[in-house]
Amino acid sequence: MRILAVASNTFKETIRNRILVNILLFAVFLILLSLVVGEWSMGHQVKVIKDFGLSAMSLFGLLIAVFIGIRLMVQEMEQRTIYLILSKPIRRWEFVLGKYLGLAATLAVNVALMAAALWAVGLIQEGRVDLSLIPAILLIYLEILLIVAFALLFSTITSPTLAAVFTLCVYVIGHTTAFIREFITVHPDKGAHWLLRIIYLVMPNLENLNLKAAAVEHAALPPHAAAFGGLYGLGYIAFVLTLTVLIFENKDLK
Repeated sequence: MRILAVASNTFKETIRNRILVNILLFAVFLILLSLVVGEWSMGHQVKVIKDFGLSAMSLFGLLIAVFIGIRLMVQEMEQRTIYLILSKPIRRWEFVLGKYLGLAATLAVNVALMAAALWAVGLIQEGRVDLSLIPAILLIYLEILLIVAFALLFSTITSPTLAAVFTLCVYVIGHTTAFIREFITVHPDKGAHWLLRIIYLVMPNLENLNLKAAAVEHAALPPHAAAFGGLYGLGYIAFVLTLTVLIFENKDLK
């Protein structure tokens, strides 16, 4: 119940956040703008619209995760409300988990609205709602939740600016792990390959959560690809949140 109370309060705070609303409106605008972009394609208008829309959802989900996720913890510390909260019968891990779940609920609403906008555009163009996009959308949401978990982790150990930089680095590296692996294989004698190997092993492979191309092209996926991506994302989220809780439990808040 204490976790749900923190989550509910966080949801009410973040859902009214002006930055979040502006980003969401801009994302929906871009999805609608894809109608215009699609007109430039030669016979691939629907595919361009879907690809553009899914990419917009991923990108603006990232921005929400960075701008809102990092502020969750930092704002409580700066305004010193965290001392009042933790003086009540609530454990630190409950506070962290409640904050995370509250933002996760906010992000669910945002992703749902962006998906609705994308489906509305698709309905205009195709005359139907393409439900085959659901697995890709769900994994986009899971990717955003993973980035939020990293944002919370970094915000507990460093400044907001560095936390934002580190979170963005996780996103970029997470989508280039295949390139890093290939580079290590092709150039095993390079001096810094040991560092790249560590990065490859530690950073999440966000491409496991990327079904955008397959969804747009209606391509056949490997068996259980969506299930594997879901379990991979949930496992990584659990790991990062556990690490965040352990750090926050031992953090000196004075």
